[in-house]
Amino acid sequence: MTARRRHLRAVPTPPETPAAPLQLLDWRHHSHFGRPAPCVLCGTTTPLRSHANEPVHKVCAESWNAAHPGEMRFVCDPPQGGGATDHA
Repeated sequence: MTARRRHLRAVPTPPETPAAPLQLLDWRHHSHFGRPAPCVLCGTTTPLRSHANEPVHKVCAESWNAAHPGEMRFVCDPPQGGGATDHA
């Protein structure tokens, strides 16, 4: 038997873990999906889109938001009216 060699791909460096807590984004709406394109933050392919139609992974955007508090580059969808909330 011959052994198969696997070609290793270069793995992009993930964004640094921020010191601030992450605010999870709600990107369930269909407008947050498109054709796969390189993420503007890490460079790997993603079908996700920000509100400004930038291709970006949700995790990358959440990390970027935590590292840049007060900036509005990546934002959540507003809650849909009348639904139940997680508040006690």
